[in-house]
Amino acid sequence: MILQARKTAAAISCLLLFLSLPPASSAQAAATSTPAALQERLSELAATFPGKVGFYVRNVETGATVAINPDETYPMASTYKVAIMTEVFRQVDAGKISLDERVTLKQSDLRLGSGLFMYFKPGLAPTIHDLLLLMIVVSDNEATDLLLNRVGAANVTATLRTLGIQNIRVDRTTEQIISDWLAAGNPVYSGKTAAELIAHPDAFPSLTQAQMDKAGQTLTDDPRDHTSPRAMAQLLEKIVKSEAASEKSCVDMLGIMQKQEHRGRISRYMGDMTTATKSGTIGLTTNDVGVLYVGKQHVVVTVFTVKAGTLVPTDVAEDVIGRIARTSYDYFNAISASH
Repeated sequence: MILQARKTAAAISCLLLFLSLPPASSAQAAATSTPAALQERLSELAATFPGKVGFYVRNVETGATVAINPDETYPMASTYKVAIMTEVFRQVDAGKISLDERVTLKQSDLRLGSGLFMYFKPGLAPTIHDLLLLMIVVSDNEATDLLLNRVGAANVTATLRTLGIQNIRVDRTTEQIISDWLAAGNPVYSGKTAAELIAHPDAFPSLTQAQMDKAGQTLTDDPRDHTSPRAMAQLLEKIVKSEAASEKSCVDMLGIMQKQEHRGRISRYMGDMTTATKSGTIGLTTNDVGVLYVGKQHVVVTVFTVKAGTLVPTDVAEDVIGRIARTSYDYFNAISASH
């Protein structure tokens, strides 16, 4: 109990320090006028977070890169939907799938977590392209599992290897990930389908803080559905350069990501500027990955965080992601303007 109290106090102290930092500003851009200064500033931001942070920031056109813990692996949560989207579009390019094909939603397709389809009555028949939009824009888990089951998790990972990306693996549907996470906190959830949990919510207890911490740590330690910040940035760069699929498909992918509704992380301090992003959240994990548009240049940003415990608010992780993104944008924008 004493050790836990000390950990809690330390987390709160870090949180108070973090919240006392001023938001990103043009003054910070002037203070980060060199790659080394940018690296130092972003490292300082990461160090304020009560937990672990890994990020990778790269200017696609110039190759300028800053990173911290770039090759450590983190749970992807819903950021893995970018990899799933890539495989769907590659199969479209190969003529195996049509974006106009309609899929009828069934009761058994209902999923826990983010999205909208779980609130709709069965019978709706969205197109494959509709599913892609819902998967990315509102992170719909039902759309995700329909697409992943269609293309196959093994094929997603195999495609990434074909693209030369070694440190991303896609193993499970969102239903399986959430089920494993819940069961790690309380075995009563083991083997339960999303449909069962949705149909009988009163039959299952809520996880306690201790169980949430245990579930989050188990998910973090499980190597499945993990990526490194560098590997996810490599995928984004290949999409930007139209190397992940056909040029038409890559442009479509970025267009879908630009419609992102969850703008509290990478886009947090970007105002009305265009960004193309995909966030992810589960347990102790809060992530966001995406592309910043800096004039005619593209900057890929991937930030993965693991909170020290459930007492750390998700907003703290979201804020540090936003500061890393905005500080990076200001640096590359200043460099671009000076040339």
